[in-house]
Amino acid sequence: MIELVIKRVSAGLLIVLAATTFIFFLANGIGDPALATLGPNASAESLEDFRRTHGLDQPPLVQFGRYLGAAVQGDLGRSFRDNQPVATVIWDRLPRTVLLMGMAMGFELLFGLTLGILAALRRNTWFDTGFMGMAFLGISVPNFVSGPIFLLVFAFLLGWFPIGGYGVDFGDHVWHALLPALTMAIIGSSTFARIMRSEMIDTLGADYVRTARAKGLHPARVVLGHAARNALLPIVTLLGLRLPFLVAGAIITEHIFAWPGMGRLVIESITSLDVPVIMGVVVITAVSVQFGNGLADVAVGALDPRVRHARS
Repeated sequence: MIELVIKRVSAGLLIVLAATTFIFFLANGIGDPALATLGPNASAESLEDFRRTHGLDQPPLVQFGRYLGAAVQGDLGRSFRDNQPVATVIWDRLPRTVLLMGMAMGFELLFGLTLGILAALRRNTWFDTGFMGMAFLGISVPNFVSGPIFLLVFAFLLGWFPIGGYGVDFGDHVWHALLPALTMAIIGSSTFARIMRSEMIDTLGADYVRTARAKGLHPARVVLGHAARNALLPIVTLLGLRLPFLVAGAIITEHIFAWPGMGRLVIESITSLDVPVIMGVVVITAVSVQFGNGLADVAVGALDPRVRHARS
């Protein structure tokens, strides 16, 4: 098990390094941060002083080496635009995105697993056909399409939700996050519903489920305690894989709903070529995704003893 953890951590570090390298050279190759920060009317002396102050006059490989050395020590640099530590800029936005992603993941599990189990129990009925058709439609519609539609219908026309923003206290934050979180949860809940339905159909026909029914156990205990628990294994694996898609969805959704989180920060930083902030978001996101995938692997082993023994 320890060998597995070491291999998993090593692979994760390589992935983080690859993502960091790619984004660093891409971000530094698409424009001039000095010109983007100071504006087109800045003098040549100001531009040169900016590049010298931030080390932009050095060769790209030297810049990358200095960045990696500082990042390993926990220093993500200073924002070109705000002149604040990148860690401070990100920390101000991170809890907002975590709240949004957490609510979205909760909605995905609540709706996806519930509908998947009910569809499997009512296999080949109008309920199964109707909801699986809706799930297929939900997977097919991207956030940049469903987001404006939800905003127009439920916020602007019906007035059920705030049009955008963040609110002033925690309860207000949750209220403002409902509609964007539901928007982000459409694809995930549809995916979970279809997978859960398929897995539940297989497990409901297994011998141990028939044995549990023959013993006279309560139907709810048979479904939830026996069938659903074993059907959850691919769902747990998919949870780790959903993190990158939630991050990508947050970038689009936060921009649509004017949610001041990390997703919107990425767009603002790209627009202004604030390379240190872009790199800081990439590093933190990559590490978080690898950590989430590692937790998913551990959870699968905890749920299924066969996986745990095979890995040992």
